[in-house]
Amino acid sequence: MNEHTTSTWMLGFLAGALAGASVALLLAPQSGKATREAMQGKLRETANSARGLKDRAVRRGEEVRDEATRRVGAAVSALAGNGSDKVASV
Repeated sequence: MNEHTTSTWMLGFLAGALAGASVALLLAPQSGKATREAMQGKLRETANSARGLKDRAVRRGEEVRDEATRRVGAAVSALAGNGSDKVASV
């Protein structure tokens, strides 16, 4: 086998192993209550992670907005001939 074929085969093997492990976990004998609790825990973790991501995105958006406001103010001052690099309060 050449290098490309070997890497393709290994990738397929690993994907199959991952799929098999996932199915085994889903079909593992445990009570419905235990399965529901595990799924609810994962759902809570995912929701908390999504909230954290949203909060970081909002903060970053505010930072970008503030920087854009500062730069636009500086450009307006420069075009107006103020010669001042300071930004007036917005």
